[in-house]
Amino acid sequence: MLLNVENLSISFDTFEGKVNVLDNVSFSIDNGEILSIVGESGSGKSVSAYSILGILDENSNVESGKILFEDTDLLKLNKKEIREYRGKKIGMVFQEPMTALHPTMKVGKQLLNVIIQNSGVSKEKAHEIMINNLKDVHFDNPDEIANKYPYELSGGMRQRIVISLAMSNEPKLLIADEPTTALDVTIQAEILNLMKELVSKRNTAILLITHDFSVVRSVSDKVCVMYGGKILEKGNTDEVLKNPKNPYTAALLNALPDKVDSNMRLQEIKGEVPDLRFRPKGCIFYSRCMKKGKICSQKVPTKKKISSDHFVYCWEVEK
Repeated sequence: MLLNVENLSISFDTFEGKVNVLDNVSFSIDNGEILSIVGESGSGKSVSAYSILGILDENSNVESGKILFEDTDLLKLNKKEIREYRGKKIGMVFQEPMTALHPTMKVGKQLLNVIIQNSGVSKEKAHEIMINNLKDVHFDNPDEIANKYPYELSGGMRQRIVISLAMSNEPKLLIADEPTTALDVTIQAEILNLMKELVSKRNTAILLITHDFSVVRSVSDKVCVMYGGKILEKGNTDEVLKNPKNPYTAALLNALPDKVDSNMRLQEIKGEVPDLRFRPKGCIFYSRCMKKGKICSQKVPTKKKISSDHFVYCWEVEK
């Protein structure tokens, strides 16, 4: 297994006390797989991803768990050791490309700097790698693109540059945090197809953070559904989407526009996301769940196996 996150719990120190943002989160990705983590804003998706690279804020605390990358626990590495993984073995694509690109430096120079810094090759070899990488992300005129500043490129073009940056040293794992959120639908499809190409061409594993089930459906091999810092359901994408067992997963899917007639009101999940400073004693989704029972407020659901590739955390599944 390339990446195995085991029972990861993370908290943040705030002025109002400790906030437990992740609670015993576990998932795994193998070479050439695409795993999506999906959920509402504030569910812990990005914290799960950023913890892998050790780029959480200084007020974060790892309460428990392991992050095994090729059997090395990344949580036990010091700052210098973890830097050997960033950009080399693990790449990162952020939601907004302009935050990842230097606004006053031509994109070619930025790509060259990353390649030379992480691989130590000559400038001539780095230029050759840069041109090939730009071609891989569908630029037919790589030399011309390399000579442009970020502001001269469209949003979709900038995102392709960021993907090229992240893939410049052929990492084994690419973490993509909402890579299509700021893009229109046609460009979204182009970026998603590009990511699938990278998987098939380079056998790269991708951890995709998203709130969009249409994105999950189109690219993912596996999916984890998160809420309130916990994984409520996970498994093979087709199986989870066609046969959701957790009420939260079902509610998210029922809120999609293609689930209702055009003259009907979209279904919403009533209630508010819980205050993570005061985690409930039982199921984290209890206050908003339509199928809750007495035990749900008293005990945290245990892991239940639906099939070899489908697991759920819910007391009501067996009833």
